[in-house]
Amino acid sequence: MNTMSRLNSMLSVPRPLLAGLLSLCLSPAVVAIEPSSGEVAWGRFRGPNGAAGLAQCDAPLPWTPADVAWEVALPGPGNGSPVYFGDQVYVMAAHPETAERYLMCFGLKDGTLRWQKSYASQPYHLHARSSYASCTPCVNEAAVFFTWATPESVTLLALSHAGEELWKLDLGSYASQHGYGASPALFGETLVLFNSQAAQELPPGVSPGQSRVMAFDSRSGELKWATPRTTTRACYGLPTLFRDASGVDALLFANTGDGIFALELETGKPLWNAPVFGKRCVSSPVVAGDLAIGTEGSGGGGNILFGVDLHGSHELKLKIDRSAPYVPTPVAKDNLLFLWGDAGIVSCVQLPAGDVMWSKRIGGNVSSSPVIAGDKLIGIAEDGTLTVLAASTGFHELGSVKLGGTCRATPALGEHFVLLRTDAKLLCVGKP
Repeated sequence: MNTMSRLNSMLSVPRPLLAGLLSLCLSPAVVAIEPSSGEVAWGRFRGPNGAAGLAQCDAPLPWTPADVAWEVALPGPGNGSPVYFGDQVYVMAAHPETAERYLMCFGLKDGTLRWQKSYASQPYHLHARSSYASCTPCVNEAAVFFTWATPESVTLLALSHAGEELWKLDLGSYASQHGYGASPALFGETLVLFNSQAAQELPPGVSPGQSRVMAFDSRSGELKWATPRTTTRACYGLPTLFRDASGVDALLFANTGDGIFALELETGKPLWNAPVFGKRCVSSPVVAGDLAIGTEGSGGGGNILFGVDLHGSHELKLKIDRSAPYVPTPVAKDNLLFLWGDAGIVSCVQLPAGDVMWSKRIGGNVSSSPVIAGDKLIGIAEDGTLTVLAASTGFHELGSVKLGGTCRATPALGEHFVLLRTDAKLLCVGKP
C-alpha cells in the first residue's frame, strides 16, 4: 500500500499530518550510537518503560558540592526532563516570551554543548506552572524525538544524534486550557504520542480539539495507526508497555474520558478500559504487579489514586483518596507503591491490599515525579529542594539538597550518576 492510500484509510487524521508526511524528503543517513559499557540508557520520561527506577545506582544521594560532575546554564526555562543515550544528554528549553524552542545535546561526561537547534514559535496562554518546554524527548540508537505545540500546530520532530533533521510532522491544531505537555515514547521502532486535547473548560474562542493516540514508524515518520479517544480535558501521561491477558503486547494509558485503558501496540486496537476517573489525569499510568495504577485530581484538591485489575476483570481493586498525588506519578518497587503528593506528603503503600505503611509531610509544592535509585526514593519540590528517603516499609529521611532554582522536571538516573534540570541549569551529580 502506498503512503497516500494508507493515510486515506486512517480515521480522524488531520490534513496537516498528511501534508507533513508527504513532504518528507530524503534525509541524511541516520547516525547510530550505542550506550557505553555498563550504562543503562534513560531514554524517555521516567526512564525505561516509564518505571522511574534503576536497581543499581551508587550516585551520592544526597551529595556535596564536590560530587557535582558538571553544571551548565540553559538558554530558557522548561519543565521537560533530561534523557540520555550513550554519551549524550538531550533536553528542551524555550524562551519564556517568544516561545522559541531550543533543542539541545550535551556531552554526558563533561556537559559540553554538542549542538543546539532553535525553532521559532509563537506565545499563547499557559498555566502559571506550565512552560513552552514542558515535554521530555525520547531517544534510541538512531535518533532523538521532540514535540511541542501552539494552538495552530502540534510538531513532532526527529533529529539524528549529530543534530541533523531527519523528519518533521505537523499533526494539526491543539486545544487545551493549560498548554501542551505531551511527550513521545518509543516501543521498538514504534514512536507513540498521546495527542490528548480538550473539549471542556477552554479559553474563549478556542474550538474543541480531538484526542487520539498516534503511532509512527520512528525511522520515517510514517503514521502506523491513530486511535481516537474520548475528548474531555487535555491529559498528559505517557503509556507503559505490558503483556495483555489476550496475549498481545499492549500499551497502558489514562485519561479523563476513557479512564485507565489499553491499546494493542501493533494496531492501536482498543482492548479494554476501566472508566474510573471524573477529574483530569496529569500523571502517567503505572503497572504494579497485577494492578494498573492511575490518578486524577485538580488544582483545588480532591485527588484520588485508583488501581484496577490489569489482567482479569479490570475491576477497581484499590482506591486511595488521602494525600494522593495529582501531577506527580507514583513509583513502584517490588510490592511497595510510593506516592509523592503535590502538597509534599509522601506515603508508602503495600500492595495489593493498599495498607499505608507510613505517610509523612516532607513539605513544598511538588510537580516533579519521584524516582527510585537503588534503595533510595528521590523527590523534588518546586523550590528546588531535593529530598532523599529510604525506599522501604520504614520511614527514613536520608538528607536533602538545595538545587538553587525552580524545578518541575524529573531526574534521569545512571548507574553512577543523576541528571537534574531546573529552570536555569542542567547538572550531573556523581561519575558519568
